[in-house]
Amino acid sequence: MSLIVKDLRHSYGDDSILNGVDLDTGAGEIVCLFGPSGCGKTTLLRLAAGLERVQQGQVLLDGQVIASDCRHVPPERREIGFVFQEFVLFPHLTVAENIAFGISHLAPPDRDDRVTAELAAVDLSGFAGRYPYQLSGGQQQRAALARAFARTPKVMLLDEPFASIDTALRRRLRTEMRQILKARGTPAILVTHDPSEAIELGDRIAVMNDGRIVEAAPPEALYMSPTTIEGASIFPGIQIVDAIVESGIYHTAFGPAVSASKIDKDHVRLVVHQGALSARRVDAGAAHVTDCNFVGPGWQVMVESLEKPGISVRAAAASRLPTGAQVLIDFDPAQVRVFGAV
Repeated sequence: MSLIVKDLRHSYGDDSILNGVDLDTGAGEIVCLFGPSGCGKTTLLRLAAGLERVQQGQVLLDGQVIASDCRHVPPERREIGFVFQEFVLFPHLTVAENIAFGISHLAPPDRDDRVTAELAAVDLSGFAGRYPYQLSGGQQQRAALARAFARTPKVMLLDEPFASIDTALRRRLRTEMRQILKARGTPAILVTHDPSEAIELGDRIAVMNDGRIVEAAPPEALYMSPTTIEGASIFPGIQIVDAIVESGIYHTAFGPAVSASKIDKDHVRLVVHQGALSARRVDAGAAHVTDCNFVGPGWQVMVESLEKPGISVRAAAASRLPTGAQVLIDFDPAQVRVFGAV
């Protein structure tokens, strides 16, 4: 089972939203579509689901074209499940009736069996007779999943499924959703602008920017060997530091960083992962401390460049450092990725 989009292009009036998007899903794979608001993520999902017509490009399901500029299979005839950001459960129907809504073509006994099975799969067996308003946000999310899965889709599409969930519950619900999707073996595309969500859920992350997918790779590849600054920057806590090449070393406003690579540019940008910078107090340093706080298990300092006032970074410190203290910044080369400056 696979969903493939080829060279999708879409505009609203004069506003170009998608600019040649290619994306595919492997069997049982969860692909997280990550990017800032307005980059085209939801439009891509709506085109794949059939909620909007394709202007240019193709959508294929198991090798069959289901959408192009001259073909449009209606949403209800596409074997695709869709979970909306707000879940869109019918408020006047019980949980069981919501799940049964999309499978009315089945004979009543078969429909009842399917509903019972889907409720059990998402741990809602005791909630069949409840109405959506009687459910928590997490329960509503699972009910929406059960309704989508009841149609036995070949692919699942999920649009920001945690957006309306309380922050404290999100991590547990992410784990639950990944387990449910993996247990089904159904490929899925999940839209998010939350980097932690993309990393925790995705077997592969497709990074979008300005209507294009600029890089698509597993999280570990984006961490170890990204090909774009957008891909490298997905991880929480990253910092971007400008540098110039001098005598085979990348020099920053905070002093020397790491040995220069083969990038043929005098100016580069360093994507620095969380924990890659540490500060040492010295008598004459390249920066001074502007703030220091305990973050456990150690201290974090905010330091400002002395050479270029106004440019600051966060760094780890072995102990509390007083405001104004001068420091040297050490870079861990294993956690620094280098990109040519635009």
